[in-house]
Amino acid sequence: MQQYVEQAAALGLEEIGFSGHFPYPPGYDPPLPDCVIPEEKFGDYLKEARRLREHYAGRVSIRIGAEFDFLGGRYHETTPLEEADRLGLDFCMASVHIIDGLVVDYTPELLVEGLERKGWDIDSLYRNYYRTLARAAGPGFCTTIGHLDLVKKFNSDPRLVPLENHSALVDDLLEIMAGSDTAMEINTAGWDKPCAEQYPSLEIIRRAVDKGVRITAGSDAHSPGQVGRHFGRLKSLLEELGIERLVGFDRLEPVFFKP
Repeated sequence: MQQYVEQAAALGLEEIGFSGHFPYPPGYDPPLPDCVIPEEKFGDYLKEARRLREHYAGRVSIRIGAEFDFLGGRYHETTPLEEADRLGLDFCMASVHIIDGLVVDYTPELLVEGLERKGWDIDSLYRNYYRTLARAAGPGFCTTIGHLDLVKKFNSDPRLVPLENHSALVDDLLEIMAGSDTAMEINTAGWDKPCAEQYPSLEIIRRAVDKGVRITAGSDAHSPGQVGRHFGRLKSLLEELGIERLVGFDRLEPVFFKP
């Protein structure tokens, strides 16, 4: 984790946020292994993040958070916000990677196999994805929705291109986020994925801004070299869209700043 902070310092970033994947709920059998921090190691993650926050105080501000996979209401006894408050986190991000056992973003082959197994087409997946995400966007659930249109990751594959327009479902989701003050992440990792576009799309970002959704940003780094990736491109995008402030979080309270 220290290498991530060193990379942030080398890039001249004033702040870095850690969003390790929170353990799955008890009793949940994941379709793939090693996608989250195991429950027995999550305490070590927090301990190291807090040590680094003290060590780099005055050089790089470190926000400590977690990404929570929203799996549907029946699996969750507490909300990410409740867990984040209990653990003293700065922020809690909700995201959807798995829908009823179907993994959205691992490989196109696995996704196609999953769709065939469930008898869904790609538009069925899009509908279920946005409806599931909307359930995580209401008041008191999380601070942030991560990579909002992750479902598009493999849309360069002809088998996985939606035929329907899902903008109405996206608008419903954005309305919920605006009403609950839930932030939307602009995630620069998408530029390195098969979709070759930031998450979410330019169109969705514009609609979010028009509706008053709070905007945050991150590089979704899974290695130190990915910290701050494409931030120059991100700055140009923010200027193009007229976004003059972003939101971060300190102990779950919003903190606004200029990008």
